[in-house]
Amino acid sequence: MSRPTSRVLLIYPPNQLLPVETPRPDGSLGPLYLAASLEAHGIPTDILDASVGPSGQSLETTFCRSVLQENGLIRIGMSFSEIAEFVIQGGYRTVGISSNFTPQTRMVIETARAIKKANPAIQVYTGGVNARALRETFLRTGLFDGICLGEGELILPRMIAAHARGESVLTVPGVAANEHGVMKVNPIDASCFPASLDDLPMPAWEKLPLEQYARIASPHGVDVSERHNQRYAPIMTSRGCPFQCAYCHISQEKNESDLTGAIGKLRLHSIDRVMREIDVLVSLGVGALFFEDDSMLAAKPRVKQIFSAIKKHGLRLANVNGVNLVHLFKPHSLAKPGQWEIDEDYLHVLKEGGFDQMVFPVESGSQRILDTYATAKVKLDRMDLPKLMRLMTDLGIKAPVNMMIGFPDETEAEIRQSIDLAKKLMDAGAPYVTLFIPIPFPGSRLFDIALTGGWLDANFDPDLMNWKNPVMKNTVVGPQRLVELRDQWNAALNTESHQAMRLKQSAGHRLAMDKEGA
Repeated sequence: MSRPTSRVLLIYPPNQLLPVETPRPDGSLGPLYLAASLEAHGIPTDILDASVGPSGQSLETTFCRSVLQENGLIRIGMSFSEIAEFVIQGGYRTVGISSNFTPQTRMVIETARAIKKANPAIQVYTGGVNARALRETFLRTGLFDGICLGEGELILPRMIAAHARGESVLTVPGVAANEHGVMKVNPIDASCFPASLDDLPMPAWEKLPLEQYARIASPHGVDVSERHNQRYAPIMTSRGCPFQCAYCHISQEKNESDLTGAIGKLRLHSIDRVMREIDVLVSLGVGALFFEDDSMLAAKPRVKQIFSAIKKHGLRLANVNGVNLVHLFKPHSLAKPGQWEIDEDYLHVLKEGGFDQMVFPVESGSQRILDTYATAKVKLDRMDLPKLMRLMTDLGIKAPVNMMIGFPDETEAEIRQSIDLAKKLMDAGAPYVTLFIPIPFPGSRLFDIALTGGWLDANFDPDLMNWKNPVMKNTVVGPQRLVELRDQWNAALNTESHQAMRLKQSAGHRLAMDKEGA
């Protein structure tokens, strides 16, 4: 493989937030896997989290600096000119920018624009579920030299090598790029996937600004465990998910596709690999883990082994990305009548393994909505969710509740069912409830449903694609009414102290304090 003559830089772009959102670094695993894979191919690689800046830079000038943009969103992190200067001074000739989250589309594009303005010869690539879903949008800017259409560990090194040989990146399977001003695609093939996840190098956690993250003390989700300022890091023991919920950003990638392959299909790392990863994280001084798995709790014997190792090392869990409540019940047949039994032994395993908190994703109090949009993975008549909440609370596992209101055909009566269930869960011990509005993210089935149903314009604004915004139009319950219901019940369901805490953590509050201090 031909190798570039300079180091590669992988960038987490700055964040833009609604005033009500809580600022957090990204720190997701994608760039860490890419960095490890590039270095395994002999390509030296650095990582820049532009929300916190390079090592040694004061957080006061990056993460703690809030800038109100013309679009009404608050940007945190390095300025785009600072990022470009970092790239130029570092002599980087190839840059990869992570793009998983649709609301951050502008941040990715503006980062690329600043780099190309500083030196048009620098190769700029992007990847992630948002980048591949919006590949035409990204390539239309003329700022990107290629987009990775799948997991990039095997694709990106080939793209860089192809450019080093003077070849088009379109010679590489799993790539989209412009050719003579027209977008062309070389679809994914079997060579884009490892035979086993264990064949991939371990993520390059050592390249993350872990000390900066520990000082910020704001991992994914709202930490209600009352244990902060601990070095934390992400880990992923599996990829994909067995469910196909319409609102999930990878729900279109669960089945085999001519373009991207079945990258959303559930695949597991071996227990031995997970154990070795935990050992590495412990050696880096990590005390808390955030599991990025989309379906962490599915294979119970495997999970029990993993949490036993966590307990052995004295680690705690910052949180888990993918929890499905059905896994907290004992194996069952969907045809079996009666209520399903809660797996109390499993709950004890989770608690002993370090769970102080775990999100409680009910999604809806309407069984019709769950059946239509959430793969029917919750059965309200068979799963005693208030009892499950009481058991988790008694064990010391704090379980904040996530629910969604405002699906295209959802009625106000069905929304009321969600509110009523939320009340019962609060009475059973939930620390708080968050009502979200479902967003048709590009890459999700809901995106296609919304486009074909006339609930979303084809020229939608990615800046508005946020769980706090009702971006769909002509829904049964209109956007204005949805906001009224969400705000009314988020306030009514939650304690005043929780609401005050969320306000204090919000980007808007921080911006106001900055202005007052100035």
